[in-house]
This record gives sequence, structure tokens and C-alpha cells, in this order.
Amino acid sequence: MKIITVTLSPALDIEYHTIAVNPTGLNRTSSHKITAGGKGVNVSRSILNCAAKEHTTVSLVTFAPLGGDTGEMFKAILARENMPVTAVDIEGNTRVNTSLIPEEGDSVEINAPGTPIGEKLAEIENMLLGMIEPGDVAAVCGSCPSDVKKTYPAELCGKITAKGAHCVIDCDGAALEAAVDGENHPTYIKPNHEELAGLTGTDTSTPEGVMKAAQSVAERTGITVITTMAGDGAVITDESGSTFVPAVKRPVVRLKGAGDTFLGAFLYAKYVKNLGSADAVAFAQDVAGRYVAGE
Repeated sequence: MKIITVTLSPALDIEYHTIAVNPTGLNRTSSHKITAGGKGVNVSRSILNCAAKEHTTVSLVTFAPLGGDTGEMFKAILARENMPVTAVDIEGNTRVNTSLIPEEGDSVEINAPGTPIGEKLAEIENMLLGMIEPGDVAAVCGSCPSDVKKTYPAELCGKITAKGAHCVIDCDGAALEAAVDGENHPTYIKPNHEELAGLTGTDTSTPEGVMKAAQSVAERTGITVITTMAGDGAVITDESGSTFVPAVKRPVVRLKGAGDTFLGAFLYAKYVKNLGSADAVAFAQDVAGRYVAGE
């Protein structure tokens, strides 16, 4: 059994740390950090970290279209992490996302649109479908490049499930709506509570609200909905009901990437450790909590 992640819009993530954000002039920073990211890449990283901590092996494939000088930097960063990536070369530079993080107050984030991939989309799809076997799981994660229609993750999901594999969709907005409303449903979707609110048009500020909203999706589609609620916990919902897993309160050191860390840990627990879905959510909640606390 293989776990495959697909990131159509990978990005170099640059974090600048400063005392305070000056919104109208120069911002001098105290430090910076460059990482190779994108939701599916982060999910793969989480899976590998879980496997390393438990001294287990996992068959993992990470797809990402990469191009230009920034794409080469992306590959070099992952190579230093000993994280293999199945890269499809594209013409444009891999996008760069920038965050300005003050010691106190709100951060400023600048996210570039996904680099166009053109006809390389077909190459990615053919490579992916050529290696998928029954029982595998493929996670299609994140936003679409600027030249890829929002319905594409749902269309790809249909082709994945037709091969007898499980599909996980971790997208938002129109892409998430297309996956839920389409004819070929994924096994799982993983919205956060705000994305679930946007999908269902209901209040999801409480675990009870999340359960009600997720139940409406599960009963209508048969999709299992995993909803993360930041520091409050997570809810897993299928047609038979919901289970709420509260979060252990820890100091917050970092938030970016917590949802991806959660999903990677869930997939590891579900498909490598063979835990039941509720136990897999509890495992993922613990891993994500430790990530947020910087442990």
C-alpha cells in the first residue's frame, strides 16, 4: 500500500521575524527561515516524521510541479531533509510565499498564485494514475495553479477512485465544493471549521455546530468529514455519527502547517498503523498539538 500526495501549487515559504510590523515603511528583521512547502508536501513531511519517530517504513510518493531557480532551491531543501520528491519540471519559477511575523500582534502573509503548469498537468496525472494500485491512498492538497480550473481536484479524485484507491481532498472554496457536489466522492475531506462553514453555510464555531454541519455533508454524500478546530480539537463524522477529540492545551509556538501536520499524522495512523478512524484522529491531534508547541 502506497500513500501519494499531490501538490499542484508548491511554494518556497520565507518567514521573516521582527519585533513589530511597520505597515507603511521599512521592516527590519531579526531572523528568517526558508522552507519547501505546499499542503501536500507538508503532509508528506508529517508522514515521514511519524515514521521516523516510530522506526517504521512507509511507501510514500510526493508529486509536485517545480520550475526555475526557485524550483531548484525547493528540491535542494527537500534533499537536505532526505525527503524524496517526484518532481515534474515546468517552465515558470516555483512561487514564493512570504510571512512577516512580529513578536506580538498579527502576522502579515503574502501568498503568490500557483505557477502555471500548462500541458504538464497531463504528465502529472498520467504518472499518478500509472502508479496507483487498489488499496492505495492519494491525497490531493492545496490550491490549484492559476491555469488549472477549480474543479480539477474533483475530476482527479474520480479517476483515483476508479483505480480502486482511496482519495483524500484537502482543498477549500470552489475546489472543495466541487469535490462534495461531484459524482465521484473522495473517501475523506479535511476542512477546518471555517472552511466547513463556507461549504455548508452554517455556524461551526462550536463542536456541536461542526458535528451538525459535517453530518449534513456525510449523510448526503457518504464522505467522511474530518474537521480541525485549531486549539479546540477535531471532529470526525461519517454517516453513523460524529466523534469529537478535544485538544490538549499547549503553548503555541507556531500555527502555519498545523492542519497539514494533522492530516499527515492521520494518514500515517490510519493506513500505516491501521488504527480505527477515531483513534487515528486522536493520534493526529496529539502530533499536531506537539507540532504547534514546537516539541
